[in-house]
Amino acid sequence: MELRKQKVYKQVYEDACKVLLNANQEERLMNAGLRYSKTAKGITAEIPFFNELITMTIPDFSFKNSKGSNVTLVSKIIMLHYINLASGRPLSNELIPYEDIPGCRHYKPVFEKRVIKPLMTAFGTNRDAFREAGEVLMGIKQDFGDASFTINPLPMVPMTFILWEADEEFPPSVRILFDTSITSYLPLEDITVVSKLASSRIIKAARLRYAEEDIF
Repeated sequence: MELRKQKVYKQVYEDACKVLLNANQEERLMNAGLRYSKTAKGITAEIPFFNELITMTIPDFSFKNSKGSNVTLVSKIIMLHYINLASGRPLSNELIPYEDIPGCRHYKPVFEKRVIKPLMTAFGTNRDAFREAGEVLMGIKQDFGDASFTINPLPMVPMTFILWEADEEFPPSVRILFDTSITSYLPLEDITVVSKLASSRIIKAARLRYAEEDIF
């Protein structure tokens, strides 16, 4: 099953590379809000990805992480899809939940299971850890709920994470809000995937922060 999945991902990646090769690459990169430079060998683009900076070259499609870590195939696919779909549409600054994104309501149970529940389990009684994890990921503090912040997995893809801690009367709750322009930058499938990546990175950031204190 895992081998089959990798074959599918590899094909999706190769298809995304072909789309960009056959497109007006400079226009695509500008619409995606990315810095780039032209060289004798092609184009070098800088892609802010969460709190990292990925350097991608075209046409050979090499990806290098500023922190030296590996760039996964899934991450490469998301970045390529983002560039290929980017419309250049300005952010609306109007926020909507996942289920209000056109076409996503049917997938809300999957989104809740893969993205929301892990965050509630990790931070349901620890708003400080949630807030500090957001800071690690260069999040911008917001005033929603008990703790909230906005992070940018990609330049034109802000995501606002909101936590309400559990108390004597109510269980914990987590909400994620997206700019209404999200479908102008990511296909529907990738919205769930990038949300899962964000959730995992938030949890990982908290675990690293509190590793020595053994309280998370």
